[in-house]
Amino acid sequence: MISTSAAADNNPVSSGIGVSHSVAMILSLVCGGLSALAFAPFSVWPVLYFTVAVFFVLVYSATTRRRSSLIGYCFGLGQFGAGVYWIYFSLHLFGAAIAPLAALGALLFVMLLALFPALYANVAWRFRDAHGYWFLLAGPALWLLVEWMRSWIFTGFPWLSLGYSTIHSPLAGYAPIGGVFLGSLLLALCSGGLAYVFRRRSIGSSLLLLVLSGLVMGGGAKLRTVQWTEISGEPISVTMVQGNVAQELKFLPNLLEDSLEIYTSLSNTGADLVIWPESAIPTFFSDVEQWEAGFVAEAKARGSVVMSGGFLTNDDYSEYYNAIKVLGGTDDQVYTKRHLVPFGEFIPFRDILSLLSDLIMIPMSDLSAGSGPLKPIDVNGVKFGMSICFEDAFGGEMRGQFPDANILINVSNDAWFGDSTAPHQHQEVAAMRSLEFERSMLRVTNTGISSLISEKGIIVEQGPQFEATALTVDVAPRTGNTPFVWIGHKLAVGLAVLLLLGNWLLLQRGRSDAVQA
Repeated sequence: MISTSAAADNNPVSSGIGVSHSVAMILSLVCGGLSALAFAPFSVWPVLYFTVAVFFVLVYSATTRRRSSLIGYCFGLGQFGAGVYWIYFSLHLFGAAIAPLAALGALLFVMLLALFPALYANVAWRFRDAHGYWFLLAGPALWLLVEWMRSWIFTGFPWLSLGYSTIHSPLAGYAPIGGVFLGSLLLALCSGGLAYVFRRRSIGSSLLLLVLSGLVMGGGAKLRTVQWTEISGEPISVTMVQGNVAQELKFLPNLLEDSLEIYTSLSNTGADLVIWPESAIPTFFSDVEQWEAGFVAEAKARGSVVMSGGFLTNDDYSEYYNAIKVLGGTDDQVYTKRHLVPFGEFIPFRDILSLLSDLIMIPMSDLSAGSGPLKPIDVNGVKFGMSICFEDAFGGEMRGQFPDANILINVSNDAWFGDSTAPHQHQEVAAMRSLEFERSMLRVTNTGISSLISEKGIIVEQGPQFEATALTVDVAPRTGNTPFVWIGHKLAVGLAVLLLLGNWLLLQRGRSDAVQA
């Protein structure tokens, strides 16, 4: 009797690439780690085409489905280990977890995320065909579908989606049409093409790849010049205040007045709008009403409207919200955060994980999600599409504020991640949202990186990290819609399903031909 592994080794579809399984796993781990170089702050975007291509070859060439899954898991360990290591800083430096516990928490998080590439490899391996069309069909399609699933399952974590690396490449032109996931799919297709050429090793396939890649890249470059929206009013002056209040001191009650003084002193610019970052007022707005009344009067005398992050609560303090509001404004000039961060802003499965919540002390970590109609905040006739911190990673959810929003605002507090790659990655995520909706974004953070991002996803101005600063810019409101506003992620997901269906039909035809022979 022939074993499953032995039979697979004799199958031309799953023939190896001349390396042992252990070497394949190490190579996959290295490729995953190198993939992080494609994202900010390094932005060496071409590297991802090659690392993903090698990964596809390794998955395709695995001799068993179990081995393919392990190869996928190793890629995930490398990708997320190098890409989201900064979770450790959040837990240890600012979450009060002891170093071993923080390291364990970060490791478990990486191991959990690595299950997605493992799942991909497990499923994709079964769709292989003898001619290698898998590299141009099922391989890229399944990658996109698993990546898209990662963006919403268990509230979602779309960090390091392949499409974010395309913000600096010609493929960026496709973002206003199909969003970040269309970029992911096209990148995966290009990588699949490289892998296909490697397998076929023929002049014809190389020329075909060159032509198709040129068309895809050229099309993206051409689309980058298209203006989907237009300026709809005179520019307004905006001051983005970065208080640089140390995270470990931010929520100490005895330092509240000091924090308010820092932000107040940086706001005397006379700009039309002054924006303070997430939790700049590190308590409930109701606790500072007397101070707020006096400060608002002074700001109005300078001709400024001030918008600040802080916290709202109901009358009995049974629920509270991460919010941003126009100080001294009306009830509809308030936005409450809707997409909360697990463990950072709420504890999932609290009855089971209560011990963990006791070991990791994060202020305001039991928030309620905002509800009600999703609409921009109107300030003097200009409508601002709002997001708080991690919410800007979910472009599909932000679509609800369009077509009304003229300018985007994201207030954040990336101090949680220290001097790591996380603030740079987060700014790259925000830039993708600007590009998808073709709206300028005002990104205001506690310790950096505060910046003005153009409607084309380009950083126009940014302030220094870890310095108290007031960055004043002029920004023009825009109106109109990109195709992404109407289509969302349906285009990318639909194309992936069609590619997968095409691969399945080829497999069925191949099996039918084999039976007839």
